[in-house]
This record gives sequence, structure tokens and C-alpha cells, in this order.
Amino acid sequence: MNPIIRMYNFHKKEFGLEENRFLRLFETVLSTPPCSILECSVKISPQGAHGARFRLGYEQKDIQDGLHAIHDFLHKIAECEDVSLNQDILNQIVNNDLDVSKIITLGVGLDHQKLTKDSKVKCYFLLKECPEKIDQVLSLHPPLDNIRDYLIHEEFMFGINMYFDGRTSLEIYPLLYNQALNNAALMVKLKLRGVIGEFIEKYNLLHISFEDGGKRILHFNPQSPTQFVRSVGNRQLNLSYSSVQILNYLLNRSYHKEAVVVFSLREDEILSEDIQNINLQYNLSSRA
Repeated sequence: MNPIIRMYNFHKKEFGLEENRFLRLFETVLSTPPCSILECSVKISPQGAHGARFRLGYEQKDIQDGLHAIHDFLHKIAECEDVSLNQDILNQIVNNDLDVSKIITLGVGLDHQKLTKDSKVKCYFLLKECPEKIDQVLSLHPPLDNIRDYLIHEEFMFGINMYFDGRTSLEIYPLLYNQALNNAALMVKLKLRGVIGEFIEKYNLLHISFEDGGKRILHFNPQSPTQFVRSVGNRQLNLSYSSVQILNYLLNRSYHKEAVVVFSLREDEILSEDIQNINLQYNLSSRA
């Protein structure tokens, strides 16, 4: 069995997900080549753990096929009863001006909620050396002070949310690699040193995203996920992460692969030392 399909089935069973029309549409795309990336996600809050969150993706040589597959997927979602999908932002960005050769990876995610109107799909893009398109994305994003201070790499990641009730929004994810994270002057400039100082030697990559009002979400890729989980000290996270550990044991035994784990925390909760809202994401590529 394809390892990403095995991971998907494991996640569905582990988090008790029931079949529905939207998951079936997602599964069709996931199981169709050249799809080669899967991310499973658990959103942890005081209300519990929500696991009906997935993202599939395509690597650089398959981008054109991926664009077609995602277009078809969105079209089928939009045809579903009680769904109103607003693709205006997506259509403004993915047009004849977009140089497909500049897309490193491409993906689409599904977040299925109990209420259809609260469910959404999200398209993701990782671009390189594409300044005009980055300018366009930033012009469509809610204003943020000093946003260009974060853009220190040629790579640029963003996502477009499309809720099933017609709401839509755009998110950017500035990337900071290890070298930047160890640049004391940059950390002070971005006002990150006091937030992540205790983790500075413990991860390889940090993404940042912004909620309404500019509040920051920090997305950690730790060198030791187990140690990171212990440092957070959240019971529900411990339980969810134990499932990922089981999965990685199975993947390693069968395919000599392991899923890469990312944790998303709110900056204000880190500072208050009261971490209650966490996204646990783990991703895998089926490529050799």
C-alpha cells in the first residue's frame, strides 16, 4: 500500500472520523497519481481534539497536473449541496501571470466541521523567485506592520481559505530557517527572541502566520518532537502525539519512512505560559 494512503487510513481510524461526501472527494484525489504528499492534522483546544483536517500536495515536476487535479476537486466541492465556494482570491492569483515553473510545491487542504458552513478548503503554494506574485499576495493580505522584515528568503508560502459559506481569506507563512533563527539581531527586530528563546537550539524551521489583528501563530519543526511535547505539557497533545509515534513506528518498519511533525502555538499563549490551543501536523511524502 502507498505509505500516504496507509497514513491517511491510520489517522481516520485513530481519530474516529466518519465517512462523508467531502472526505470521499478528498480521498479520490489523494489516491490518484501524481499526488505524493499528505499532511494529517489535529486541532487541540479546551473543547477537545478535532482530527478531520488533511492536506495533499504535489512536488515541482507534477505542478501542472496538480493544478488540474485541485481545480477539479474544488469544482466538485462547489457542486455539493449547501456549499457556496468563493474562489475570487484564488482566481486573481492563479492566472496567466503565474509562472508555474516558480511553484516548488502545491497543495489543497480540507477541514471538515460538523456544521457544513464552518468547513473549508485551503489552497497552498510555495513559490521561489517570484517577486511580482509575492507583491500581489501581500496586497490581498490584511495590512501588517513591517511585514517585509519577515521576507528574508527567496521561498514564499501562502494559503487561500475558502469556507463553505462563501467566506474567503488569505494567509501568508514567512519561513525562518536555522541560520535566521540564530541571528540575534534579526530575532530582536522581529520581536521573537523573548518568545522562542528557550527553543532556539531545538528546531530546524519556523513558519509564522497571522490571525486577525496581527496576532502571531508560530509553527515549530522541532529536532526532537517528543521533547517539544513534554515541554508544552498539554495532556491532549500528549495523547494525540502518542498516536503519531505509533504511526511512525509502523511507517519505519514497513517503508523506512517517518512523518515530519510540526506544532503550531499561539504567541500570546506561549508568553502567558498557558498553552491550550495547539495544532499538531504530521506530513509524509511517498517519493523515494
